[in-house]
Amino acid sequence: MENMNFSDIFKNLGGMKSKMEEAKKRIERISVTGEAGAGMVSARMDGSGKVTSISVDERLLDPKEKDLMEELVVSAINDAQTKMKEAVSHEIRSATGMDLPGLGGMFG
Repeated sequence: MENMNFSDIFKNLGGMKSKMEEAKKRIERISVTGEAGAGMVSARMDGSGKVTSISVDERLLDPKEKDLMEELVVSAINDAQTKMKEAVSHEIRSATGMDLPGLGGMFG
């Protein structure tokens, strides 16, 4: 892409827009699961970045484990967010053939 001039870039914008719309539709269907505590807590996240479910191993429901459970929930959500960013970046790279830093934030 380094040899393209502005005219070439503008000519390709229409096709790029179409590819980005396709990528956006694929991103909306993404679902990832983050885990923590060797799977004792898992968090499922959809393509928009919304947490859709949390699963907690019943051993963590003991009131004595409250602090650990809270820490693991946060870790599982953070893991899901990392996986979501990677999935979004992959979809954008697939659609555009380019790695566009920061663009993944547009989708979740």
